[in-house]
Amino acid sequence: HNRWQTQMAFSKAVYSFQVKEDTVPTVVGKVETQFGTLTPITYSVQEDDGENLFLLGRISGEFLLSRSLDFETQRFYVLTVALQQGDSHVSNVRVYFNVLDVNDNPPVFSMNAFSASLLEDTQVGTCFLWLNVSDKDDDNGKLKLRVVGGDEEDVFFIHSTGNLCLNKKLDRERQSSYNLTMTAIDCVQPVSLQLTSTAQVTVVVEDVNDNAPVFVSPKSVNIPEDTLLHSVIMTVHAEDEDAGSNGKVLYYLNNTSGGIFSIDHRSGAIYLEEMLDREEVDTLTITLTATDRGSPQMATTMNLTVHVEDANDYDPEFLQSNYSLTVREDIPRGTSLFQVQAYDQDIGPNGRVRYILTQASPFVVDTVRGVVTVMDKLDREKDPNYTFVITAVDQGNIPRSATAAVSVTVLDINDFAPQFSPETLIIHVMENEEDPLELIHQQVSALDEDLEMNSQLTYFIQSGNSDGLFSITPSGTFEILHTLDKEKESLYIITITAVDSFPPLTGTLTVHVIVDDVNDNHPEFTEEVYNTILPEDSPIGTVFTMITASDIDEG
Repeated sequence: HNRWQTQMAFSKAVYSFQVKEDTVPTVVGKVETQFGTLTPITYSVQEDDGENLFLLGRISGEFLLSRSLDFETQRFYVLTVALQQGDSHVSNVRVYFNVLDVNDNPPVFSMNAFSASLLEDTQVGTCFLWLNVSDKDDDNGKLKLRVVGGDEEDVFFIHSTGNLCLNKKLDRERQSSYNLTMTAIDCVQPVSLQLTSTAQVTVVVEDVNDNAPVFVSPKSVNIPEDTLLHSVIMTVHAEDEDAGSNGKVLYYLNNTSGGIFSIDHRSGAIYLEEMLDREEVDTLTITLTATDRGSPQMATTMNLTVHVEDANDYDPEFLQSNYSLTVREDIPRGTSLFQVQAYDQDIGPNGRVRYILTQASPFVVDTVRGVVTVMDKLDREKDPNYTFVITAVDQGNIPRSATAAVSVTVLDINDFAPQFSPETLIIHVMENEEDPLELIHQQVSALDEDLEMNSQLTYFIQSGNSDGLFSITPSGTFEILHTLDKEKESLYIITITAVDSFPPLTGTLTVHVIVDDVNDNHPEFTEEVYNTILPEDSPIGTVFTMITASDIDEG
């Protein structure tokens, strides 16, 4: 009977109301009786686990929400409502309030910043970090995770399990870390009601030894051949993009060119251990190895070419130290006589030879070609020999030199005419001399400054000997062949010529032969008979005639 009354008293055996958690204070439900009655009916709450959250109207049976709900705090409430008719308790009914979730809580990451480390050779697809994210909302708590920043190349992806995974191969040398921005989005509809939160994820890419050292220093070096022993000729450098011990480089020499070089394993400084000689070897090749300290080690090699630069360590050398030659004294000016040559084993300016002739002479030398040329007229009779020194000088910063002696002998040409000195010869001879021993034998001679054939003279009478009274031998002996008569000819002028070789040049001597008188003639009167008239009364001392006599002798 009571059960029937209960069922008949309320319109429902159980009341259940759904209230969104964001509902503002308002009527959220109502209980009512099944049948009307004239007796006043009142409602009251007998049991309430909501602590007056829902206020029941005693007459209306309406429930008024008194304060805000929170689905995440309490999801349902159970009340017992009693029905009284007058003063009589009629029945009770259960009233359920189900709090409906609304999307009022954003997703929450377990921490604001995550961090993880990955070896750069980690396999693609590896998941390495669980992104611990939650949402207090109910169905609204279905989340979608995304990488929204720091991953422009899609290196990472988020697995459906909420793990951050590797999508592409890593390369620490290209990028050693990633600063990712993650978002968690709930999935409510419409989209405008969705809530999000963000977290930062730092992914550090750890190095593996996947890069060999790479030489960045030049592959060749130039060093002077006079470089001092133990000097650093070059410091090689190799870079390894790996980190830590994987990127630390050691240097070794595989080929030291016969022990000429050594290397500092840590710094890469290459030292000279033996003296160089460019003239012997001008190019050397060293094989270098750069090795890192990783495990396993990686290495690379490089051939370093060492060009040995010339130092001025050689003097020029003439092909011969003495030159001798002969030239005619009539050689034309500007004639090239010969060429000297000096060689220098050095190269460049150090081996470039120039020729110098410092002494004053009729000769000059071409500074570049070494051609010796006569520039002034030669005169053997003045200078029959010339000796001078030619210097070969290289063009190094500190020049080196050598010398060669040149001896020039000037050959004679017939360029000097015979010359008598004096040019007039006076000979006195007594007339009527018949004794051959008393006749004149005069040696005449002319001087010719030429040599040998050019100075061998022949003498002959050119003029003044029409009567054949005189003669001269080719060697220059002048003779009077006959007695002379002063009264017939008192003076003879004879021209003697001296002639040399070909082409013949001549010189002349004028010989005056003076015939001296002897008393070989009687005086002679001008008349054989002198006739004159003398008056008888002529006084004593009167000159009455002139008797003259002459003698053709002199004195």
